[in-house]
Amino acid sequence: MKKWFAGFAILFLLIGGSFGGLLMMTVSLGAGEAVASAQSCRDVQNESANPSNDKDRTNHHGKALFDHLTKSNGFSGAGGAGAVAVAERESGLDPQAINPSGGVAGWFQWSGWGNTINGNRITSEGSIKSGDLSTLTPANQFKLLDYELNGSKNSTRIIVGKATDPQQAALDWSVLYEGISLSDGQTKEAEIKANALKWYTTFDGKNIPSSIKEAVNDGAKNNTYNTYQEANSGCDAGAGTGEQVKGTIPMGTYYKQLSPEVKRAIGKRANFTSYPDDEVNAPYGHQCVWYVIFRTKEIGWGVTGMGNGGVWGHSTPGLTVEVGKPKPHSAVNFVAGKDPYRGNSDPGHVAFVEYVNPDGSLIISECNVVAGQTGFDRATATQTEETYGTISAKEAKTLTYVYPRGK
Repeated sequence: MKKWFAGFAILFLLIGGSFGGLLMMTVSLGAGEAVASAQSCRDVQNESANPSNDKDRTNHHGKALFDHLTKSNGFSGAGGAGAVAVAERESGLDPQAINPSGGVAGWFQWSGWGNTINGNRITSEGSIKSGDLSTLTPANQFKLLDYELNGSKNSTRIIVGKATDPQQAALDWSVLYEGISLSDGQTKEAEIKANALKWYTTFDGKNIPSSIKEAVNDGAKNNTYNTYQEANSGCDAGAGTGEQVKGTIPMGTYYKQLSPEVKRAIGKRANFTSYPDDEVNAPYGHQCVWYVIFRTKEIGWGVTGMGNGGVWGHSTPGLTVEVGKPKPHSAVNFVAGKDPYRGNSDPGHVAFVEYVNPDGSLIISECNVVAGQTGFDRATATQTEETYGTISAKEAKTLTYVYPRGK
């Protein structure tokens, strides 16, 4: 997302003129990425600009969404009602509701419609094409919903899908699926709780139990607490403050050790537990390139061939490679022997730029780096979450960055 004044300018124009290491892979350009924000994401994201006020259509689509969640996904009646209540807040349950200024569309106002100012989720499953209204159908939105609930939003499926209280289910869906904290006015807590109860009663939710089963790799356990507690204003990826984040984060710092200021700058954290296992490097586990591949994929990049972490993405069409020009949500390469914290022991490393401070220093996330360990320490084979660190402004000027062309 761009700064507030940029979002305002876009809206004005619309109104006035009718807008690791050993694993080797590279990426191909996807639909785009979000950019660090200077203000709240609520200025241009979420909530359709033209929500439906057609009661019959609202009831029809509400029932269709409820049935899909309960019958096709195993949600309880309470969980389905809570999700429908949030969709009603977001779009008025109009499947073709669009907010062009925020680049969001559909029942849940997924990002990536017409622009990627708030990131890109709407094209991730593949059935919906950005800006193509003919693809913004209920059937395609069900496909996208299923894709996310069984992937990056699996924790939502587990937590909300097993809900017994429709009002709590609405709050949990808002936080876990939409990324909107309960303290944010955009949540409209009283409204979604009331509507959740309405749909629960209307669709006889009390007689629909959940059929969702726990799974070993369901991705719901490790990140759910932090996702819930740290959900930001609704940006899909990265929601920084635009201000200097004070202090230095030691390399290999876990998310729970970060200050609230740093967490706000990062925005929505990586959904690490949704990433598939790093089978290529078994038994050595989660290497740096493995992590960056799926972190960039999470915000809209695609994945194709292979390459070393030190030059990761350099030969991929559609990507820009520049020295000394860091951008939020770019990959950053460390060539062999030039890693500032692993030195000559490193044959090449890559990390992900979460935030760029005004002074040019970086907050990065990565894998195969844990405080107290050096080199390709085999203890990282069981690393269960990403780690964070700060790159100085001086060092940042010497590094190479990779990001989608035109971003």
